Amino acid sequence: MKILITYYSGTGNTEKVANAIKDGIIGHEVDIFPVKQVDPTILKSYDMVFLGSGIYGFAINRKVTNLMKKATGLPSKFIYFYTHQSPNPWPEAFKSIESILERNKCEILGEFECCGENLKMTEEQRQTAMKNLPPEKRKEMEEHFRVVKGHPNVEDLENAKKFAQLIVNKI
Repeated sequence: MKILITYYSGTGNTEKVANAIKDGIIGHEVDIFPVKQVDPTILKSYDMVFLGSGIYGFAINRKVTNLMKKATGLPSKFIYFYTHQSPNPWPEAFKSIESILERNKCEILGEFECCGENLKMTEEQRQTAMKNLPPEKRKEMEEHFRVVKGHPNVEDLENAKKFAQLIVNKI
């Protein structure tokens, strides 16, 4: 099977997950590229695409959306993966491309998500973001920032690798 892993990664977190996914796929032809390096006309030459992004303002990066809008043909199988700093996953993250996939009769085989520390957010920016929160919410956010520090970690990346193995072995 010919598989493409493509992603947008603003901080490097989603790129780490993409590489772990690649490590989990054995015995298949696998290409891995950031979305900016993918020609939209070649998507149709793959049997399966792992499509990834960090979550920015509750959505995938527009470069991922633009790639999908420009595609001239799509493979029938897609898998989503994303990283996020929020306390909870965002299941609506790929909503901006759902109609494209539906129109092309693509099947979504699965979705992988994990927390990712926002490496571009300074401590000063964190404090500013929390300064007007009620004390209980502020405490909750401080705890969350502590918990996501260092993610994706070794366990997250191992989970991404296992996820890819499960998906590919189902086909």
